[in-house]
Amino acid sequence: MLHRRIHARHGGLVLLVLTAFLPPLRADAQIERTHRDEWQKVDEIFAALGLEEGHHIADIGAGGGFLSVRLSVRVGPEGRVYAVDIDADVLEELQETARSESLDNIETILGETDDPRLPERSLDAALIVNAYHEMREYEGMLAGVRRALLPGGRLVIVDNPPRDSTRSRLSQIGQHDIAIGLVERDLEGAGFQVVERVPSFIDWDHGRHHHQEWMLVAVLPDTAGAVIR
Repeated sequence: MLHRRIHARHGGLVLLVLTAFLPPLRADAQIERTHRDEWQKVDEIFAALGLEEGHHIADIGAGGGFLSVRLSVRVGPEGRVYAVDIDADVLEELQETARSESLDNIETILGETDDPRLPERSLDAALIVNAYHEMREYEGMLAGVRRALLPGGRLVIVDNPPRDSTRSRLSQIGQHDIAIGLVERDLEGAGFQVVERVPSFIDWDHGRHHHQEWMLVAVLPDTAGAVIR
């Protein structure tokens, strides 16, 4: 199930301390960098999103909020983070974290399996990390993201490559992974233009743990069909 996998990938509550490089929401609302920040390449993901202070962004498959909290601090008090998940329990945990840390710019949304239920024409960017492979009703999800993005808005997807990309889609998602080529075709079929394709975005060995993930960056063309980079 999507919500169980998402919950696992966002395990652990973040501790907030002072750091120099993130714009503050309040004096002590800063993020302690963790081991996951390093291997997940959070800074590079955020750069791919083109994040700026004041941006409105969706974290789809937010789980406990590892990325939502970081996005909240990065976009600042004038920005907004829509944290979407289909598990009400993990969203309650995220709401409590946001309240305890005075992260007032996080709004949680209980989505559907085929609809993120995001406000239309409201987003500068959207992010799906390690969750797209669970979205069996991906056409509805991508349609919902498309409706929510402003023209020129970005969608960044990061996910796990399969051991064998020749396997069927159902076989791949049964192993909790999906080929980059399948998702690229999904995006193009949904009206997005892929502007960056990184098959080996993450290849990280740490003891017994080996993280491999790809990244796609797609843009919603403006009404004239032009891509805003």
